[in-house]
Amino acid sequence: MIFFYHGEDSFRAGQKIEAIVNKFREKIDPGGHNIQHLDGQEIKADDFFQAISVMGFLADKKLVVVKNIFDNKKLKDWQDSLIDFLKKQKDTPEENYIVFWQAGKADSRTKLYKALNKFKFAEEFNKLSPSELNKWILGQIKKADKTIKPSALNLLVNYVGNDLWQLNQEISKLVNYVESEITDEDVKTLVQAKIDDNIFTLIDALGNKDKSLALKLIEEKLNAGVNSQYILTMIIRQFRLIIQTKSLSRQATHSGAIAQALKLPNMIADKILKQSQKYEMDQLKKIYRHLMELDEKLKTTSQQDKILFTQMINNL
Repeated sequence: MIFFYHGEDSFRAGQKIEAIVNKFREKIDPGGHNIQHLDGQEIKADDFFQAISVMGFLADKKLVVVKNIFDNKKLKDWQDSLIDFLKKQKDTPEENYIVFWQAGKADSRTKLYKALNKFKFAEEFNKLSPSELNKWILGQIKKADKTIKPSALNLLVNYVGNDLWQLNQEISKLVNYVESEITDEDVKTLVQAKIDDNIFTLIDALGNKDKSLALKLIEEKLNAGVNSQYILTMIIRQFRLIIQTKSLSRQATHSGAIAQALKLPNMIADKILKQSQKYEMDQLKKIYRHLMELDEKLKTTSQQDKILFTQMINNL
């Protein structure tokens, strides 16, 4: 029996595979002696065919999980043999269970993809839409017999985005912390907002008055499907830290003291200190005011997000 799971949402694909492994242990192989995980990036033809041909130990079948075989640079040397093998397989539980898991999008142009995608248990896990993401979060929280305020749900999504791996960790912290309902304050206290390098680059671009680069970076994020409110939340958070750092730097001259005061990693504090040196305090207050105005417009007007960001940056 062949399973093929792939797509950008590696968390849900991973959960699906974990469920298959658990069911296999429960129904067929309680000791787990016949479950094998193979690194598809490095695997050779002999290793694969040996793994699937060896008889099960104290069980009538095996479960073999092959991860990221589409990243194997030498696959072309034995892809045809693999496809010939797949053509002989049937979607019946009497066969060995062979799971192909690609953590990311598999190349749909390849012969292997076309062969695997014909099987009944082939599924692509795309990133969840905003409404699907909210539903998924609510479901995870409900499993723990807890609830979350709508505003706290929005804040959680703005902090973390569509990364289910991190969301799962943050939800676990939240449900173990609160008695019944998760509030905005709980999210602000417990959730680690995601900061990527592009945010630092964007802030640098604004500090250098490089409006074209700033707009380009924002446009890239919007085109990639990143929530506009999330982008703005991260920019606001970054400028709030820059303002705090600018104020602290009058007494603390090194990033270590600032890191301790703001409870930031030293590396992040050092970057923020360098950014704060590009601004005067009056300039920072003006930028922060414009960011608050943009926040209000994103929530209350029907103008395109890109236009609103462009107007804000041109006014700086």
